[in-house]
Amino acid sequence: MAVQNTIFPLIFTLERVRNGYILSSKEETGSTQEPAFRKEVVTDDKIHSRIGQLLHLDTMTNEHPVMFHVEAVSKNAYQPVDDTMKDDMAEAKLAYIHFCGGNVQDDSVTCLRFVDTDTIEVYGAEVESAAKKDDCPITYLGGIPAISFPNTKEGKKALASLFPRPRVVETTNQQVAEWYNSRKIALQNGVK
Repeated sequence: MAVQNTIFPLIFTLERVRNGYILSSKEETGSTQEPAFRKEVVTDDKIHSRIGQLLHLDTMTNEHPVMFHVEAVSKNAYQPVDDTMKDDMAEAKLAYIHFCGGNVQDDSVTCLRFVDTDTIEVYGAEVESAAKKDDCPITYLGGIPAISFPNTKEGKKALASLFPRPRVVETTNQQVAEWYNSRKIALQNGVK
């Protein structure tokens, strides 16, 4: 088991099946590449120790509290998205941020608050520079640096710690996709 350098974000999903659980978590490779999700089947008698391994309880130090936020979602809310859709959506969200950020001051960053998923997302070069300063993990969607926060009190605090002057634009994924598709330049016979 690899030693954990940063505690958050720790994301794994747990699904109950007939004789145990299906656990989907990020692989700990120790490399600089973004870790991929992997699925494993864990039996009833080993699930408690496996979750303890994921939480890295053995690395906790005395008098250093760690808060774990556990959230249960319904089957309909958990929808895996294929990579091609993620890439197109990330490009659309980045374009929408640039469109909305026309009058933003230099020390501010435009964030998208999605009402449908109840998340706050930031895309672009600002994400990379802020993450490097605070040693915060980021995701690359189609080569675009991105970071997402839950629209909760803790999520807003984390956002404000990375970006002191965020400008939040409220929207939905559907609105961004429709906006992007209506302005997308279609190629006809290889000519723009």
